[in-house]
Amino acid sequence: MIVAMVLLAAGVMSLATANASTTTLQTLAQNRTNAIALARGYVEQIRSRDPWMLQSESPVHLDADGTVSSTGAYVRTVTVTTVRQNLVRVEVKMDFPRSTQPLTLTTMVFRGNGLNQAS
Repeated sequence: MIVAMVLLAAGVMSLATANASTTTLQTLAQNRTNAIALARGYVEQIRSRDPWMLQSESPVHLDADGTVSSTGAYVRTVTVTTVRQNLVRVEVKMDFPRSTQPLTLTTMVFRGNGLNQAS
């Protein structure tokens, strides 16, 4: 009887550990999914701006809905690097809860020739 109880306890402990690991991984996956959605949305906002006015941005805290919040768990940083005179690289980095490294989305934005076509 005691052997059966020990084996049952070991089995229940294994199940509890597996359940805790599953919950942790599900939370990480949800946080990563939210970070990807926030970063993609912001990349689209950036691409709709005047390409000549793009510039790097300091870190901003966001909540899961993408609203700026001083207590937000997500941190967005934008880095704009000039590759050529008319081409810039835009990197949107998102730090998110339980992550070991930030998520980075990169896009290239063509600036055109910078001449006013109306004249």
